[in-house]
Parts: sequence; structure tokens; C-alpha cells
Amino acid sequence: MNLFKAELRRLARRRLSLVFGIIAAAGLLVLAGVFWFTSSKGPTETELAEAQAEADRINGENFEYEDCVDDEDYFETEEYSWIDGEPYYEDMTHEELCADMFGMMTADDLIWTYTFVFADESPLILIGVTIVAGLIMMMLGSSAIGAEWSSGGMANLLLWHPNRLKVWGAKLGAASAVCAAAVIAVLLLAFGLLYVTAAARGEIGDLNSAWWDENLPKFARAGLLSIAMTVLGASLAMLGRHTAISGGIIAGYLIVGDMLVRFAGMAMQMPFSERLSLYTWVSAWIDGRIELQDWSDFNSEYPDIMVITSTEAGLLLGGIVLAFAALATWAFHRRDVS
Repeated sequence: MNLFKAELRRLARRRLSLVFGIIAAAGLLVLAGVFWFTSSKGPTETELAEAQAEADRINGENFEYEDCVDDEDYFETEEYSWIDGEPYYEDMTHEELCADMFGMMTADDLIWTYTFVFADESPLILIGVTIVAGLIMMMLGSSAIGAEWSSGGMANLLLWHPNRLKVWGAKLGAASAVCAAAVIAVLLLAFGLLYVTAAARGEIGDLNSAWWDENLPKFARAGLLSIAMTVLGASLAMLGRHTAISGGIIAGYLIVGDMLVRFAGMAMQMPFSERLSLYTWVSAWIDGRIELQDWSDFNSEYPDIMVITSTEAGLLLGGIVLAFAALATWAFHRRDVS
């Protein structure tokens, strides 16, 4: 029996996989629906006409503006002498200056519309969707390992395949493969839904080569992060031999641990204390680079700068995942199954 194929089938047929798949698809539909109902291509002619009529009514009660327009020398007083030195007002006509000073209303001032522009807004959304998919796959991967320990399935499997390293490698490989497939599917579905939404209710924007050159590496790095999260979840579950232990450790760090680390860095007045947070390194990995600023030297006019590149972040994050995977491998190889 091919362990890798058997593990793929087991992951695909688990009820939790179906539940997570339905939740992910429903979440994407809701996300697209939010943009569909909040975005528009702009106000209609009727809405513009109504807004302009209301603006004209408000402006008709603006007597200061009327007095200003009627008096060409209105700003030739000491009170407004400062205007001559302001470049912003240099090319304005007298009427435009009156409108700027006394708040003439236009139709645009009374109408607020939101237009979803795919090229501008979708990269951040797609990266967020990819990371959420990674979190779901991390829970699925840790649950698959924990369930086998809890049900006795791991002990039964080792009777047929006593080579533990081969068994563990097949499980990690299958979990990573399923995660990669799921992330690609979710990313493509999200891309398609958002693109259709922008085409129907907003604007596509300019998806030129520069857009793809900038964002494709980010999507790829976010996908790799999702796979690493899956490996981490499975490794923690293998170490603790229970799903709850893996979930508890991860949730505990994300909710409390990272905050405590940040507070400790600030309490010690450590320069660039943000580097103690994994969120900082995750941001550097996905964005390609980030700059941290340290203003602790009050005698300096400029802050100290620390640059974290995606290479440095990748080495750190990858090292953490590999360390836990190695610990899980050692524990599985050395500890008794019972």
C-alpha cells in the first residue's frame, strides 16, 4: 500500500475536510457579496441631479459667498493679506477663491460612493485569504495527526508499516500537498469572484506586467507560509499526540504570547523591539522587506533604521518550522506508541 496516496485519501475523505471546505467557500461568497453590495460604478444621473439641486439650495443660503463674489476687492484687506504668499491660491480666480474660503457645495460633496478597484484592493485581500486558508489547513493537519493518536489508528498503522520515519514523512508530505492544492484552489476562487465583482460593480484597474511582477511573488510567499503553517500544526500535534495541544500552543502564542513578548521588549527598552514579534517577520516575508525605526536616541534628528528582508524572514520562519518538525520526528522515532 502506498502510504502517501493512502494519507491523501484519508485527508480528503475526512468529514472535517468537507466542513472546512464548505466554510471556506461560503466565506469567499460572503466576502464577494460584501463588495458586490457596497461597491458601485458611481452615482446615476438622477442622483447627481438631486445632489446638485440640494447643493444649490445650500449655496443659496451662503450669503458670505454671495458678498465675496460681488466684491472684487473682498480679499484686498489686511485680514486676508496672508493669501498672497500661499502657492495654493495663486492660480485661482476670484470666484474660485470665494468658493474655497466660504465652502461652496457641489454634488460630489453630498454623494458618497465606494467603487471597488480590483487592481488596487485585491492583493491585500488575496494575501489575507491565503493566510486564512493556511490557518484552516493547519487545523486540519493537526487534527488529522491528533485523531490518529486518540483513536489508536497510529498504533494500528505501525503494525503494518513499522518504519516510523517513512510513515511520518508520508503524513507530512500528504498534509503539505493537500494544503498547497487547497490554497491554490481558494486563491483562484477568490480571484475569480473578486474579478467578476469588480467587472460588474466596480473597476478592474490596470493589471499590467508591473502589477503581476509585484504581486505574484507575494502570493507565492503567502502560499509557502500556509504550507509551513500546516507542517507546524502537524508537528505540534505529533509532539503532543493530541489536537488540542497543538491548537492551544498556537492560539496561546497568537493571542497572548506575542503580546507578552512585545511588552517585554519595550520594558527592556530594546532597540527595534518589534523584531521580537513573529508578526513582524511574517510581514517582512510576504511584503519582501520592511523597515523598523528606533527613536530612542533623542539627540538624533533621524531614527535608526533596521531593514528586514524576505530572505532573512524566510530563514527565521523556516528555521522555526524545521526545528519543530525535527523535534516531532525525534519524538515519534524514540517514544513508545502506547
